[in-house]
Formats: sequence, structure tokens, C-alpha cells
Amino acid sequence: MLYAWKEQADKLSSEEISREEYDNWRHHYPRFDTTQHWAKVPSQELSDALVEAFKDKLKE
Repeated sequence: MLYAWKEQADKLSSEEISREEYDNWRHHYPRFDTTQHWAKVPSQELSDALVEAFKDKLKE
């Protein structure tokens, strides 16, 4: 996360992006963050249900 902010600040300093683009990026963070990959995680209830359903197949 901090890397993304540093990266954008460096781009602003080197004039790769305008102040307006920087402000837009920071006001909409993390939607415009391309340095991380976001993944959805199943709920704890689903995880527990799957463990219960397949516990007989799990190795001890």
C-alpha cells in the first residue's frame, strides 16, 4: 500500500502526472491502485461448512 502512494508521489514529482491526476488517484484510492491484486475471500461460514462437509476426506 505505501509503495503505491510513493509511486504516485514520485510520478507527481517527476511531472509524469499532473496535480489533478494525482488528486484524482488519491481521492479514489484503492480503486485506481494497480500495484496490488485484490481477491475476494469466502465467508467464515462457507469455509466452516466446507470443512464440515469434507472432514472425512481430510488426512489426520
